[in-house]
Amino acid sequence: MIFKMASLAANPPRGFHVQYIDDIAVLVLNNTENRFNVNSVQQLLDALDEVERNDSANALVITGIGKFFSNGLDLDWLSQQPPDVGLKFFRIYKEMQLKLATFPVPTIAALNGHAFAAGGILALLCDCRVMRTNKGWICLPEVQLKLKFSTMMVDLIRLKAPSPQVARDMMIFGKRYTSDEALKVGLVEAVCEESQLLDCACKLAKQCIGKNGLDRAMLKTMKMDLYGTIMEKSALTDERVRQDARLEKMDAFNKAATSKL
Repeated sequence: MIFKMASLAANPPRGFHVQYIDDIAVLVLNNTENRFNVNSVQQLLDALDEVERNDSANALVITGIGKFFSNGLDLDWLSQQPPDVGLKFFRIYKEMQLKLATFPVPTIAALNGHAFAAGGILALLCDCRVMRTNKGWICLPEVQLKLKFSTMMVDLIRLKAPSPQVARDMMIFGKRYTSDEALKVGLVEAVCEESQLLDCACKLAKQCIGKNGLDRAMLKTMKMDLYGTIMEKSALTDERVRQDARLEKMDAFNKAATSKL
């Protein structure tokens, strides 16, 4: 069976939305640089929920439109938000990451262009990756941006990177991988021309599904087992943050009460 980019809507709507090619769901990112803010992450979560509710969907392909797969967090937006909005963003962002990492069908990132920072993480959260030739890099430039990886992300990169050397180069040096370099070190399973990108991703999805298909519940269980340690650490970190926040509130209350004595 041949899948073509023309199989997608000729004029896909702005934002993030799902289309279907036979039994494969295609999540299309179409918001210029496809950066993540509270609205776009919620759109991603809604799209994942839609696919999960569709029992006929046996795989998920995520791809973008234009120059970018995703250029990461919307830092301009984030820097202008009050603390409560920032906390909400990172809560649903982590929820999206964990949901995609343990999604109950095979997930393929079809990298149509640059996958930078959180965009690179989105690609790594998928089970497999294919990449357009001669256009775009996959890169985690947090070291240049002076942004620290969360504990969950460090563990994820270690697990997903094909070797300790690749994990080192991605995290410590912010190396930019071209499609050929990414294929050589094992970051992606295949590279192809842009016109064949969706075809390549769907063929890989079919290979993952296999002749007999995959049981959703068992696949999710296997992914939970694989990423269980990461999730446990994440939950413990969240609890420590909550405890610290409670202690800070108690300390502030005690100081305020003492000042009135």
